[in-house]
Amino acid sequence: MIEVESKVRVNDVRQVRKKIRALARLKKKVMKIDDYYTLEDARKYPKKSLRIRKNGKVYEINFKKRINYRGGVHAKKETEFRVSDIAGFLELIKDFGFKKWIRKEKYSEIYEIEPRFHIELNRVKKLGWFLEIEYLANPSEIEMARRRVEKVMSALGIKRKEIVKEGYTKLLWNLEHGKRVKEEGRARALGRAGGK
Repeated sequence: MIEVESKVRVNDVRQVRKKIRALARLKKKVMKIDDYYTLEDARKYPKKSLRIRKNGKVYEINFKKRINYRGGVHAKKETEFRVSDIAGFLELIKDFGFKKWIRKEKYSEIYEIEPRFHIELNRVKKLGWFLEIEYLANPSEIEMARRRVEKVMSALGIKRKEIVKEGYTKLLWNLEHGKRVKEEGRARALGRAGGK
C-alpha cells in the first residue's frame, strides 16, 4: 500500500477533536510503542530504518520508502508484515548488523472517514499533540488520495504553513541530538572558563 498523509502540530486538542468528530467517527484509542533499527551509524539521523511494534501477541515489522512530497502531503510505499517469534527476528537482524537507534511512544485516537481513510489525533511522548490525515492508497490512487487529504485539511481549517514535514523519529532525534549538542557546548564553554 501507499501511505498518503499530512500532519500538523495541535495546540487546542479539544477544539481539534470537535472538528474531527464532525468529519469522522472514533474507531479506537491505542498506545503504540515503536522501536526503530538501522544498519547506519546511529550518531547521525539514518536514511533507512525499520520499525518494530508490539500488537497483542504478534509484532509488526514496518518500513517505508518515500515516493514524493508535494503540497504538504507525503506519499510513501509502506511494507509491513507480522512476526510471532520476536526473539528470533531480533537475533537475526542484530546478526546482520542492525542497531536500535530510537523509541517512539504514541497515544492515538483513530477516527475513520472510510475504511482506508483516517484521521489520527496523536500524543507523542516528548513532542506533544499532532493531527495526521492518512489515506492508504493503491499505486494508481496516489493523486486522488492526495486531493482527498488536502480536502480534509481544508475542512479542518489547516493551512499549508502549519504542516510538519518531518516524521516523528526525525523530530525526536533532533530533540535528543539538540540537547546533546547544547550540553557538549556548555561543557566545553565551562572547561574553557575554568581553564582561565
